[in-house]
Amino acid sequence: MLPDGVSLGRLQGPLSALASISPRFTGAVRIEGPGGTGFVLTQSGNPYGAAFEDTERNLLLSGDEAYRYLLGRPSLDYELIAYTAEETGAARETSRETGCLVSGDGATPVARAGSGDTDRLDRIARQPGVIAVSVFHEGFGLQSLGSADFDQVAAVAEDLLRAGTRITADMDMGDLAQVVLETPAGKLIIAPYGDLSLCILAKPDANLGLIRLSIRGMQDRSN
Repeated sequence: MLPDGVSLGRLQGPLSALASISPRFTGAVRIEGPGGTGFVLTQSGNPYGAAFEDTERNLLLSGDEAYRYLLGRPSLDYELIAYTAEETGAARETSRETGCLVSGDGATPVARAGSGDTDRLDRIARQPGVIAVSVFHEGFGLQSLGSADFDQVAAVAEDLLRAGTRITADMDMGDLAQVVLETPAGKLIIAPYGDLSLCILAKPDANLGLIRLSIRGMQDRSN
């Protein structure tokens, strides 16, 4: 029995896509169909446990075999479950007892399977005046670069995006591209990014035009 953890939301796509969402993810990737159910356990992006029951072929896979099988699937329906250090320890012990540990031999870490979106996030973070940038989902921060605690504002930022989406729809303004909050102390830009969201904290004199172009590039690639 794995720890409950905290759900960060459901996603669909190849397991390797987790690299662009949260390269340092710690928790469980719970897989639910099509074709079976299972999980992959990761700590700081590195897999340490996996299991999968293939209901179509009546197979029960575990450890390295399960991980390699799931990594090779073109698309999965999965839920991200974040774990604390204590929950990670319990999950690792459960994997050891049930023979689901991943040895690492021949297995590619989930977080290192791809780096395209991570590189683009780096480019935003390197823009002049940018203090920090974060990707979040359903009010939970998934990946952050720079010096800012986005965990405190992720839920509010999600609410702002939803409110902005309703306003633009009511006023027939088309799809929401970005929300910009500006004060004498700095700027905060929030933008939809596929199924996820971006949040950028910048200095008062940051060039919004350049930051917007970088955001637009990420949004275009997510469509």
